[in-house]
Amino acid sequence: MIKPSYNPDWSDDVKSLYRHDMEEYWDKTLVPNKWNQYRNLLNTYLSMASDTLTLDILDVGCAQGTLALLLAEQGHRVCAVDIRQESLDYARSRYETGKIEFIRHNVLEIQLNKKFDIIYANQLIEHLVYPKQMIEQLSSMLKSGGKLVIATPNYFYALSRHPSFEQLGDPKKWEHMQFSADGDGHFFAYKEQELTQIFEDCSLCQINARVFETPFISGHLKARFLHRFVPYKVLKALDSMLLGIPILRNYVSHQLVVTGKIDHAT
Repeated sequence: MIKPSYNPDWSDDVKSLYRHDMEEYWDKTLVPNKWNQYRNLLNTYLSMASDTLTLDILDVGCAQGTLALLLAEQGHRVCAVDIRQESLDYARSRYETGKIEFIRHNVLEIQLNKKFDIIYANQLIEHLVYPKQMIEQLSSMLKSGGKLVIATPNYFYALSRHPSFEQLGDPKKWEHMQFSADGDGHFFAYKEQELTQIFEDCSLCQINARVFETPFISGHLKARFLHRFVPYKVLKALDSMLLGIPILRNYVSHQLVVTGKIDHAT
């Protein structure tokens, strides 16, 4: 993957992408906890893709394209989709090797002439007020046995101040806030049972939900100060220890990931 070069003529949105990109992937010294947090997220996703088989993978809401580009570099066939052409242009500028297409599309209307083994939607569903429409749309693009992977903020996280999806009430009141550009646009979070129920309603099976990313990884609760001198492996071990305590797990985890498979034979 090619390291980006700053362009002062970029729009504010692209400058924001670049800032996130540098902090999360290229320069650990800038904001160490963000770098560790993003590495943990990438590792979570990359571990779901086979390292021996070539898969067809769709990454929707790809933003700067890091996940999609890494998957392509690992030998998979990847479609990277975003609603913003500027994001796609930025992602394309980082391309180095692998089979990848960059496609501009609205996730609620997307129609591609192919099916996928895995579809990733990272930090996207909390920007939409019609989640069932999105999940139905993405599920229709899975091969039989294919997996949908959605990560979103965990409502029960102790530091969360956002309402849950159900608490929003009438979705029409929030349509104007859809498709906000980054994490600053989050205006609600999900309870595990809310999201798994939508998966069930959309006929997905083998549904699995788990929380992840305690303050040892996110850097919340001033744990960010540890990231400047404590190795990632140690922080990850502490993170795993907290996640192993059932009574605490749901309240110390910033993120929720839900996966489900499709079986077109049923």
